[in-house]
Amino acid sequence: MSNISRRTIDDPAAEAARLLARLSIMLLFIISQLAPIVTRQTIYILLPIGAALLLLSASLAPQTRRLREIAALALTPTALAAFFFVGWTGLSLAWTPFGAGPAERYAKSAATLALVAAACALLPTRTKTSNLNLLPIGTGAAAAALAAIAFLSASGGDQPADLDSNALQRAGLGLALAIWPALGALALRGRWLSAAIVALVSVAACLLARAPNVLPALVVGALVLALSFGKARRAGSLLAIVSAALILLAPLAPILLHFAAPERLPAFAAPLENWGLETWGRIIANDGPRLLIGHGFGAAVFGVAGHYLYPDTPRSLLFQVWFDLGILGALGLAAVVARAFYVIGRTRPVLAPFLLGGLATGLTICVLGPAAEQLWWLTLAGLDAIAFALVLKGQFRTRRPRVEPNWGMGRIGAR
Repeated sequence: MSNISRRTIDDPAAEAARLLARLSIMLLFIISQLAPIVTRQTIYILLPIGAALLLLSASLAPQTRRLREIAALALTPTALAAFFFVGWTGLSLAWTPFGAGPAERYAKSAATLALVAAACALLPTRTKTSNLNLLPIGTGAAAAALAAIAFLSASGGDQPADLDSNALQRAGLGLALAIWPALGALALRGRWLSAAIVALVSVAACLLARAPNVLPALVVGALVLALSFGKARRAGSLLAIVSAALILLAPLAPILLHFAAPERLPAFAAPLENWGLETWGRIIANDGPRLLIGHGFGAAVFGVAGHYLYPDTPRSLLFQVWFDLGILGALGLAAVVARAFYVIGRTRPVLAPFLLGGLATGLTICVLGPAAEQLWWLTLAGLDAIAFALVLKGQFRTRRPRVEPNWGMGRIGAR
């Protein structure tokens, strides 16, 4: 009893850091998953507040990373690729045709990324088990609430068709991201039955919410999860190559579709016309040198919104990157995604399959669109990145440590 009291009095900064860390994790991974089901704008408020509390907790904790360690993290290949991509995106504002709109959008996106990166870099070296358990608790509660509200709303009238206005669909896409770190947290503790229950309820909630393209994304994530067990390193390296090739070779399909006669296309290629790929091929044929540097950040989103581009222009992240940033932007994005798959594949064997599945799910949603063009999607992805960082630093004992009896107690002081 005296030891506990002395520890609390002697180290108030550490106790305050623990309390702030717990409050921030509750805010980020319980409240931030429940509140957006009802109101759409809460995520923009909760993420900065939760990240700020997490940063304050890290500044008070005795094991906060030093500047030298943070500098070492900033010089890793993944971080350098991210700096290049963000820097090239900012530079492209010089030739974007839409003025202040893309600049404001870039400022908000860059601020969100900076806040998430700082929170991940300054996290404590180990995540307490009690804090780690908040991830599956929040995800399970959000899945149950979303399933119930979506089921009741199905008979209460039509929901807004616009993804940006439909809170349930947005919550479903966010839940599709949050499943994976929650399952990873349960896997670290060996709670496989709980992981299966959380996964089933979450998938059902995503489907009831009718989130666009969430089913194929979850199927891809599940396949990656299944193929990664026992061979995460090999799977991470293979996914790095596949994702980089997907980003860099994306314009080939639109070009071939544009120059090929529609009647000569095989039957399996017919759905490609519904994805706007023929329109993309037409844009590529008319772009010329713009393929190198792009039209500038925000040109695709504001071009479609302002009716400067065709109505059936693709809403995929791949089109946006190539149209806005050109081949240099595509190279930067390919490097970031490939390095992410490669590094995640080399984490703990019990955790890597879940993280690979989560990254594959998020990439699939971005590729299929249209969520990737929204700022709220970037905010949800940032929240998911913090969750991944917490899980990677989690304590992975599945049982309480056993205290061996000290049979030599009676001989203390025998000298």
